Amino acid sequence: MKNTIAISLFFLLFTALQAQEKELTSDTTDQIIYTCPPCGCDKDGEHLSHGGQCPSCDMALRPDYPGLKRVANPQKRPTVGMLLYNGADIMDVTGPWSVFEHARFNIITAAKTKETVSLGMSMELKPDFTLENMPEVDILVIPGGGPAEMNQDMEIVEWIKKRYENTETLFSVCSGAFFLGLAGLLDENEATTFSSLIPSLSRQFPKSKVLNNVKYTDNGKIVTSAGLSSGVDAAFHVVSKYYGQGRAQDIANHMEYAWNIKTEYARTQLADNYLQSIRSLVGLFAKKYTYSHGDNQKWEYRFLLTQQLSHTKIINLVKGQLDNMENWKTSTANQNSITGIITHPMLGKGKVQIKVQDSPQGKVAILTSKKLSK
Repeated sequence: MKNTIAISLFFLLFTALQAQEKELTSDTTDQIIYTCPPCGCDKDGEHLSHGGQCPSCDMALRPDYPGLKRVANPQKRPTVGMLLYNGADIMDVTGPWSVFEHARFNIITAAKTKETVSLGMSMELKPDFTLENMPEVDILVIPGGGPAEMNQDMEIVEWIKKRYENTETLFSVCSGAFFLGLAGLLDENEATTFSSLIPSLSRQFPKSKVLNNVKYTDNGKIVTSAGLSSGVDAAFHVVSKYYGQGRAQDIANHMEYAWNIKTEYARTQLADNYLQSIRSLVGLFAKKYTYSHGDNQKWEYRFLLTQQLSHTKIINLVKGQLDNMENWKTSTANQNSITGIITHPMLGKGKVQIKVQDSPQGKVAILTSKKLSK
């Protein structure tokens, strides 16, 4: 009888141990599992036992180890306030907006009234708040446009002043820097703006160090960016201030955008700046604009010209205008070409040649510029 009881107890203990071992080996907390990033495909929420690509949507699967205790991430999602006003440039608003959206920042908009705002010439947006009732934000984006550079809107300037103390980052795009300057926030700080407005920004705010060789500036609290797409690059920089450069670069890669770090590109440094007025002159006689390419050191334009005027006539007309320019000095000239030195207010001296010649397509003008050492 005792033997029977002992055998029964042993059997029960053995069965319990087997069940416990089976439970442990099937415990998903002790396994690495994979899930598809939430995207709306039919695999959302499923646990997969292997890595690689989602069989449904082809996105990279995310690994997870449920047995690891997670420490709650105290980092909050920053809130971005986008200033809207009639005449603001579309890309100044939507470029940074898209970056912050992909970074999963909270985004709200504000304007003088709740009435629909017209951006650029064709886009309309209805703001979430007025300037008076917009909640506090971490980042305030100030786009450029007409009211920032002409007939400057002082109501917006006063609003920026009031927002300054309780905002972590004030971020201007393009001519939005003029609003910051009028608010006194560029004094003793670096700043930049749209390339053709850099001299104006420097004259209007002489206490600021206005830079012409960067995509954006960062003075800790004040970030300014150059024209249009520079706002996208600066927005990635702002994301990196909150989430780190690695994550900002990942977001740029996901958006298939070549993020230009601060000094990798500046519109004002391209050698085509030497040719702007000359290009307009030659363009008077062009049937087609066929080529444009270069970098910070050199540039080349090509035009297919009208057959109504001879090489010599075109060259003489262009030379006559060049000789009246204070920043131009002719070096050599003949019936087919002109070579000279032009002085640019930001780039210094450059060598320029205008050549007219025949080609299989017809008569062409070739304009070249080369930056000279200062």
